[in-house]
Amino acid sequence: MKSRSSWQIPLTLLALALASTTTVTTELQACTTAVISGKATLDGRPILWKNRDTSSDRHNEVAVIEGGKFKAIAVVNAGQRKTVWMGVNEAGFCIENSLSKDLAVEGSSGPGNGTTMRMALQTCATVEDFQKLLEKTNKTGRSTVANYGVIDAQGGAALFETGPKSFTLFDANDPKVAPNGYIVRSNFATTAQKLSANPARDQLTNIYSGDRYLCACRTLEACREDQVISLQEVIRNCARDLSDPSGKPYPGSINGSAGSLPEVISTKNTISRTTTVSAAVFHGVKPGEDPKLTTMWTMLGDPKFSIAVPAFSIGSVADDLADEQGGEIGEIAISLRDWNMTSDKDAIYSAAMPGIWVDLWKVEDLLMELTLAAKERWVAEGVSLEEVRNLQEKAAEAAMRAMEKEFLESKEAALTLPAPQAPAF
Repeated sequence: MKSRSSWQIPLTLLALALASTTTVTTELQACTTAVISGKATLDGRPILWKNRDTSSDRHNEVAVIEGGKFKAIAVVNAGQRKTVWMGVNEAGFCIENSLSKDLAVEGSSGPGNGTTMRMALQTCATVEDFQKLLEKTNKTGRSTVANYGVIDAQGGAALFETGPKSFTLFDANDPKVAPNGYIVRSNFATTAQKLSANPARDQLTNIYSGDRYLCACRTLEACREDQVISLQEVIRNCARDLSDPSGKPYPGSINGSAGSLPEVISTKNTISRTTTVSAAVFHGVKPGEDPKLTTMWTMLGDPKFSIAVPAFSIGSVADDLADEQGGEIGEIAISLRDWNMTSDKDAIYSAAMPGIWVDLWKVEDLLMELTLAAKERWVAEGVSLEEVRNLQEKAAEAAMRAMEKEFLESKEAALTLPAPQAPAF
């Protein structure tokens, strides 16, 4: 790893190296999501993506969700199981959401966004099943204000703009609805704003999160320059996007031109933000393939400081992703992010980023290569749950080793910083 003795970072770094206690106080919710049809992907399998942003509940973990028709795994607030924020069940059904307060109806009651997703994972096998769940709860009532993205093992891929008593379905397989094979949402609903299904820039003036919506669309369009979108591109290019307020990626970032990152990067308009607490990219299966091969590539913590780890709904979760205080991989990512965050918590110091990316993405590339190769072999030869469990355990261990190495090197750099100059009076 490159030397970091020249980092230009706050004097509080030394204290943070010993105990990370920063509390983020910016936007409450700023999630960015996309549903991608298998018709638009490199291998013909659907993809579902979410960057989760919140100013609270920054300690996340992956948990087994039981008690329903289907077992599932999901990203949850650490130590909590009653609500989930993205997950997949053993039938290959995947779900995530983005908050959309413009769908609110006064006096609503019933299951909220996270509770509805838990119900869906426990009871739904297909997009159609989820639609039926929403139709049923339209009558009994919900307190939902969400854009739900879902994919299934039958090739289904859809988005539901969902209020307390109604919803609107957008089918990613319908070229009239999704001409490029994907549907993007941030924190507004097109139905609530009376917009087209895929609004253009001039329709989004003064709409909160319109900039992130456009940034995600631009990123996906760049990914499909060869007419298809790959899993690797969504994990790397979408979840880690760093763009300026105009939507142009910063030089030196994953989507930017060659060059050096600016010394400080504001994350008010980026997809990967200082409030991003986790991300997941779901890689589905083709119709006829075993639903258990549906993979939740999980990034605990801020994805630009974390590593994507494969997880499968097979009744267990790797230790490094599961902890009631927060999955350990995510806790390290939180520390790395905090050590490089500005005092106002709206931006990051960029000097450490290239070194972190070189270290972590090398391991992530290997995990993706090995997992995708195993997935193709299991499709051809049949699934061995023991092998699947072994792969997800070994992948998490490799990711944890990489994160621990990054943590120790970052801490050492902090402890060896030169003493600050005495203030002038």
